Amino acid sequence: MNPAPKAGSGLAIGGLVLTSLLWGGMIPMTHALATEVFDPFFLALIRYLLPALPLFLLCHVVDRHSPFNGPLPRKPLVRLGAMMACFSLMFTFGIMLSDPISSAIVISCGPLIATILSKLLYRVPLARGFGIALLAAVIGGAMVALDAVRPRAEASGNIPYLGEILLIGAQLSWTLYSLKAQEWLTPSGWSQLRISFLTSLAGAGYIVVAFIIINAVSPGRLPSEWPSTGTWFMLAWMALGGAGAAIVLWNYGVSHVGVPVASLYGNLAPVFSVIVAALFFGAAVSPQQIIGGAVILAGILRMQWLRLRPG
Repeated sequence: MNPAPKAGSGLAIGGLVLTSLLWGGMIPMTHALATEVFDPFFLALIRYLLPALPLFLLCHVVDRHSPFNGPLPRKPLVRLGAMMACFSLMFTFGIMLSDPISSAIVISCGPLIATILSKLLYRVPLARGFGIALLAAVIGGAMVALDAVRPRAEASGNIPYLGEILLIGAQLSWTLYSLKAQEWLTPSGWSQLRISFLTSLAGAGYIVVAFIIINAVSPGRLPSEWPSTGTWFMLAWMALGGAGAAIVLWNYGVSHVGVPVASLYGNLAPVFSVIVAALFFGAAVSPQQIIGGAVILAGILRMQWLRLRPG
C-alpha cells in the first residue's frame, strides 16, 4: 500500500521546483540533440549511463556504504528498470517526433495521469486544495505552451500525433515507476539516492541490450565526431541534471508529499521549457506564457497554504 502524502519539508519542495527546471530544459535540448546530433536510441542510453558514476560515488559519500551492499530485490529492480527504460525511450522518441511546445502541452497533463493512477492503484487521499491546484496547473501549462503552437506539416507516411502519444506513454511509465519505487523499496530502508542509482542502472541495462541489437541490424548509430561544447552542455544538463540529480530530488520529494502533489510541481516544467528555449534557442516569450506560469504558481501556493492550515 502506498502511504498517504506527508507534509513536505522546504528541501523537498525546493527540490521539486529544481527538478521541474531541469526537466523543462530537457524538452528543447532533447529535441535539438535527437533531431540534429545523436541517434535517439543512443541519446536515450547515455541519459542513464552518464550520471551512473556520480550517483554511485554520491551513494558512498552520503549513505556511507556501497549501494550494492546487502541483498538486492531482483524482481522489483527488474520491473522498475523496465519502467525507466520505457520512459526514456518514449520520452526521447516522443519529443523527437513532436516539437518542444507540443511536448510541453502533453507533459502538463502529468498531474492528471498521476491522480488517476494513484486513485486506481491505491485510493490515495488527495491533499486539500488539490482539485483547484490541478485545474490551475493544467490550464496554466496549456496557456504557456498553446501560445507558441504553430501548425506543423506531417511528413508523408508518419503516424499523426505519434510523438504526443509516446509522450503520454512516457508519463504513464514515469508515474507508475514513481509509485512503485516508493512502495517496493522505501519500506526496506533504502535511501532515495540508492533507489535512484539502482533503478536508473537497471533501466540503462534494458536500453543497452536494445541498442546493441538495433545497432547490429542497422549500424552507424554511434556518434561519428567529437561533440561540440554546446552539445556537451546539453548532455550534462540532460544526463547529470535531468537523469541524475533530478531523479534523486524527485524521489525525495515523492517520499515526502506523494506522487499526485509532486506531479503538480512538474507543471512548472513547461514554463521553464519556454524560458530555456528563449535563452538558448532564440524563442520569444509572450505575456500569455508569463500569465500561464503565474496561474500554475498560484494553484500550487494555494494548495500548500491549505496544507499548512490546521483543520
